[in-house]
Amino acid sequence: MTDIRPYPLSNLHAASTAHHDALSDLLDDDTMYRITSLIDRESFPATGLASGTWAGASMLEVGAGAGSVAQKMRYLVGDSGRVVALDLHPAIAPDGNLEVVQLDLLSGDPLPEGPFHLIHARLTLGHLPPRREITARLAERLTPGGWLCLEDFRARRVNIAVAGAGAEIVEEFQRTVGEKVFDAHGTDPGWAPSIHGVLTDLGLTDVETKTFSSYWGGGNAGARFLTAIHAQTYDKMLAAGMAKDRLDRVPDIMAHPATLIHGHEVFSVVGQRA
Repeated sequence: MTDIRPYPLSNLHAASTAHHDALSDLLDDDTMYRITSLIDRESFPATGLASGTWAGASMLEVGAGAGSVAQKMRYLVGDSGRVVALDLHPAIAPDGNLEVVQLDLLSGDPLPEGPFHLIHARLTLGHLPPRREITARLAERLTPGGWLCLEDFRARRVNIAVAGAGAEIVEEFQRTVGEKVFDAHGTDPGWAPSIHGVLTDLGLTDVETKTFSSYWGGGNAGARFLTAIHAQTYDKMLAAGMAKDRLDRVPDIMAHPATLIHGHEVFSVVGQRA
């Protein structure tokens, strides 16, 4: 694999718990609705599972973080099923039908043994330059009839309304962290809308893209997510040229009740292995 650059965030950072909690509050309901709704597809019986249930399924959660989605998967598959949570630095412990695998996706090392009825990755592949190769490897781990579900942000770095002079500061923060931190470390801001074509090119069928987004008010999950990003990238933001006095104001602006930001749009794309 080529073009390998280090991901700028880490589960080992002190702010990672707040980061994971915010993302869980912000996105888990939509993610789980997306996963559970697959059982209503006419093509679902091709998984070999009983119609209308994920019971007994084998699932892989890629970039599991603190494991909020993996834990919810456990209840979908039941005691007879299997869930594997994969991360570079897992912040979740194995338990019952939940296995935990530490793996650097950039290493090229083998993925966990499948096959899997469902593989899900959220806000992961967009940050990894060999994302197309990794997607192909994930698709190969699906059982015939199995589903791949990839979800990623198409970031919006524009604020709709912020208290006082905060709009310019937060807009500078989002622009700088997006372009000079994430993009500079290999994030592809165009990945999310390209996923549909990637899955189609891999030969997956019944490919479908849905999007969802919301406005992020001061103190809510979206604002807490951005505050956690601020904490984890603080030094990189200073190095990128954002003034310390402006950077230091970001957490207070994010907590202010008058803050309102157009949240990042999530592209949720599913495809089924023939």
